[in-house]
Amino acid sequence: MRRVYLAGPPFADEYRRRATALVQAHGGEPVDPMRRDFRGGTEGHESEIVDGDLADIDSCDAVLAAFTAPDEGTSMEAWYAHSKGIPVVAYTGGEPVHPWTVYVSESVHVTLEDAVAAACTA
Repeated sequence: MRRVYLAGPPFADEYRRRATALVQAHGGEPVDPMRRDFRGGTEGHESEIVDGDLADIDSCDAVLAAFTAPDEGTSMEAWYAHSKGIPVVAYTGGEPVHPWTVYVSESVHVTLEDAVAAACTA
């Protein structure tokens, strides 16, 4: 079973819900860092948040990164995975693609369905 880390903006709840269902439909295991929900209370927990995210990424076979809105955390997660040789699959939702997104990603997809399919086979 492929483990897929769900990188994305913290308030992208619909993305996480849909991505979780799609990854499971492909026989994969979604790993959602927002299960450790620090929204509204990150101050003083930065190391816990980042260390947890990095450990989750290290335990996964691929990273599905939602680049549907600018988000520093998603960018850092994608760069970290790329630097570790973990495939990154970008989901854009039709937003313009930044050169860094293309650089760190194995593939870039407009639709979540296509992005999940690629992440589950990356």
